[in-house]
Amino acid sequence: MLWVWRVPWKDAYARPALPNNAGLLAYRAAIREEGAEERYPALAVPTGASGPNADVWRDESFNNDLAYRGVVGAIGPITCLDALLFAQENARVPQLERPTEFLASVLRKGSDEHEELVVVFGAGAELFPPKTVYGFDIVDDYLAQGWSYWYVLHNHTRQSNGALGIPVPSTSDVQFGRGLAAKRGLKRVRVTNGFYSFDAGIDEMRALRAR
Repeated sequence: MLWVWRVPWKDAYARPALPNNAGLLAYRAAIREEGAEERYPALAVPTGASGPNADVWRDESFNNDLAYRGVVGAIGPITCLDALLFAQENARVPQLERPTEFLASVLRKGSDEHEELVVVFGAGAELFPPKTVYGFDIVDDYLAQGWSYWYVLHNHTRQSNGALGIPVPSTSDVQFGRGLAAKRGLKRVRVTNGFYSFDAGIDEMRALRAR
């Protein structure tokens, strides 16, 4: 599925305020009831990882440590726009029942007095969104019209042990973001787990390891 919204910018979108969405509020309440709400959830590393697989998990842990210590980017309460997009995915596929990830490109254009956003939101039936719903052809059309590629946002689902998803870009996400920056001028990367969101500029992410 692929959606495109064009809306006027509102300062509320950047504030840590939740929309009055019953599904989102129920999801968050269920997580809290399980005692699983953590600002810095531990990374669930599979036991017995060895060779190249162990190297990947070591790099993931390295990146998480930098983000959790505030060396790279910032992790804070989910903002209104992030929450609206997470709620959209939760309405499409209940996240407590079948975790899935979405990908949202957020572009902006205009002056302080009249700034607009375009959100290109894609998701599929499986855990990871297929490339067919990345929507980069749409992004390119807006970039050609002078819009700026402000940030890309996606969610990390709950981990295998029930802990919240890690609110930090994975090594694959780092590589993905760098590619978008080089090809399309992406400015920032955001990752949310429905409670907390990571935010960093592309230049800030140079210290992170990529796959």
